[in-house]
Parts: sequence; structure tokens; C-alpha cells
Amino acid sequence: MTAVALRPDETRAVAKAELKSWPFVGMVALFPLWFLLGLNGFMWVVLAVPMTISLLQRENIVVPKGFGLWAIFLVGATGSVVSIDGVPRLAGWALRYGYYIAATAFLIYLINGGKSLSVPKIVRAFTQLWMATVIGGYLAFVIGSVRYTAPLGYVFPAALLENELINTLVNPSFADVQDILDQGTLLPRPKAPFNYTNQWGSMLALMTPFALMARSSIDTGLSRRAINIMLAASVIPAVLSLNRGLWLSLGMGLIYAGLRLGIGGKAELALKAALGLAIAGTLLWLSPLGDLIQTRLDTGHSNEDRFSLVVAALEGAAERPLFGWGAPRPNPNPNLPSVGTHGQMWFILFSYGIVGAIGYVGFMANLGIRTLRQTSTAGILANTILLIGGIQFFFYLHVPVQMFTMLAAGAVAVRLQQHPEEAKG
Repeated sequence: MTAVALRPDETRAVAKAELKSWPFVGMVALFPLWFLLGLNGFMWVVLAVPMTISLLQRENIVVPKGFGLWAIFLVGATGSVVSIDGVPRLAGWALRYGYYIAATAFLIYLINGGKSLSVPKIVRAFTQLWMATVIGGYLAFVIGSVRYTAPLGYVFPAALLENELINTLVNPSFADVQDILDQGTLLPRPKAPFNYTNQWGSMLALMTPFALMARSSIDTGLSRRAINIMLAASVIPAVLSLNRGLWLSLGMGLIYAGLRLGIGGKAELALKAALGLAIAGTLLWLSPLGDLIQTRLDTGHSNEDRFSLVVAALEGAAERPLFGWGAPRPNPNPNLPSVGTHGQMWFILFSYGIVGAIGYVGFMANLGIRTLRQTSTAGILANTILLIGGIQFFFYLHVPVQMFTMLAAGAVAVRLQQHPEEAKG
């Protein structure tokens, strides 16, 4: 296997040996099934195995320019193991480390996918997962109180189940019922097919551009009318999720995409999108949902909690600056989440130190900057996903699903920047 550095501005053909699409489709399109079985946190690692085997059998492998930064991140994550104490924390560290190795194979696999793993196939799988996410938003209002132990939860050793991450994975639920508005009213906040409400909001924002690709410029075989209906339907759970990070990141991403489309000579498409957003926003604001949005924006207690978590994470990072603590740690305030769990930036600094932060932040930023020069609508939308992920960097975690989604968007952006015709399969 020979690694070849790839710069997005180079017109170089990707390696031509075919890679099978089923490991990728199994990871993404079947993700809702893995959620129901309590396996969604593990299939990223499991299905990366056949990807890795296939890659090792190839003579030429294309990797993105700046891949060395990702290697630095892996060094930071590896070195952090020296701070791990106890079996439960080691189990969580090992699972996250497995994600990073799997993500490495995932990114390289998608860049080298060729015709067998085409850009339309990648977009189709993420659009299907986006549709399942919208449906999951409505299930929160129907069966939001349902929580059950998946089959894997009955066979895991008790020591592993003491880890909060693993325990959450094998005990799926469809919503978190919370009094987030401080009005004494419990509201279900969607999270299926993911494990956390913030993860649901983060992923809805990240995957909406994939749906827009399938609707506007890429023939995925999915009904564009159905996508239009789902786009309209997604507004209600997005609002009722009370997820300000979702509203902020998706809103800024859509503004960015609209400006890029207009500057890129696709003014008609940009104007249609802007008009549609303006009409939808006006109707939304005039509806009862507008009052809910305003109430959520006026409820600021979570801002103070988040700030205290950031301060605690930075103080912890200062104590162990090189490789960090290896994993989040319990908060001295029992009423707040663990330190290092709110925001990928603070998670990386606290858990993997300066080495991990330089590698991860540097690689993601490099990927976004190097894929700016898009000429196709799909390429602009793929680059937009990286921007949305960058905005979320300070208040959402990326591990695991957001990280894989951003890397998939990066692979699509790299391929389309080289060869815009790949949008047609």
C-alpha cells in the first residue's frame, strides 16, 4: 500500500481499484437499526474493519493534504492513556480511540471510493439518515418517555456498564423530558436515532446540506418531492427541540451557502432559497412556535452552566497540558455534567491536551480551507457542512457521529473540487 498526498486543487485521478460500498452504507444508512439494537456506538468501529482490510490490499492510496495533522491528533489521543485510571474510564477511552482509528479508515475509504462508492451514494446514505432524524424528532412526542435496555446491555460486564458513555449506548431512549424553559412544564426534546438531544440537533444541522444536495443537484434515486416534504416537516421538531446551537449553526451555514451560490453564478438558486427561507421564517415567527423560540432565547441559565464547564475544562487542561486527562471527569458540582463533555474544543483540550487539540483543530480547519474553491452546488454544500461543524465546535461534541459526518463531507468536497462531474455518479 502506497500513500499519495492529494491536494484538492490538483486534477489527479483517484485510485481506480473498486472499493465496496456496503461497509459505508451499513454504517450510515442502517444507523437507525443499530440505534434500536443498542449497537450504534459500536458499528463505526466494527464496519471500519472491512474498510481497513480493503485499503490494505490496494497498491495506491490517496490521502488528503495535511493528513499529518490528523496523525498528530492520534498521537495526542494515544498519549492520553497514561492519565486513565480504572476499568470503566479505560473502557470509554478505548471506545473513543477506536472511533478515531475507524474515522481514519473511513475518510481514506471515501476519498478512494471511485465509482463503486460514488458521491451520489454517499449523499444518499446521509440523506436517508437525515430523514430518519426528522422522523425521530416526531417520535419524541409520541414515545419520548420510552427507554429500554438493548440486548447488548444484558451481556456487557457490570464494570463496563459503569462507564456513562457505554451505559447510555446500550439503554436507548427517544427523548429527554426536561423543564428547559424553567416554567414548570416538562417538554420532550428529540434525540433518536442518536443518544443525546444535543447530538440530535447537531446532526440535523450537519446533514441538512446533504438533503439539499439530493434535492437540488445530485441524483440519489430518492424522491425530490419527498425530500421537500421532509425539509418542511423538519422545522417543527427543530423548533421544539429548543436547541439554540442547531438554530445558530444551521442558520449561519445556510447564509454562507446562499452567499457562495450567489457569488458562484448560481444567483437564481440562491434567490429561490433565500425567498423560501424568508417565507418559512415569517410564518414560523407568526405562529405559536415563534413565542416558544423567543422564550427559549430568553432562558439563559444554561449559558452560565456552559461557561462554568468551559472554565473547568481549561483549568483541567492547564494541569495536564501535553496529553490531557484521557477522558471527561466528574464535575465537582453534582448538578452539572462531567468536565470536558460540552464542546469539542474543550473536550479535546481537557482529554488529549495541546497535542491533540493542535492535530484535530488543525486538520479540520485545513480540510475546510482547502476545499473552499468549489464550482458545483453540491461542492459548496459539502464545504458548508465543514463550516457548520466548525461553528458547533465550541458547544457540541463531535464524537462519534459528527466527526464521521464532517469527514464524509470533507471527502465529498475533495472529490468534487477535483472532479465536479462526480456529482453525476
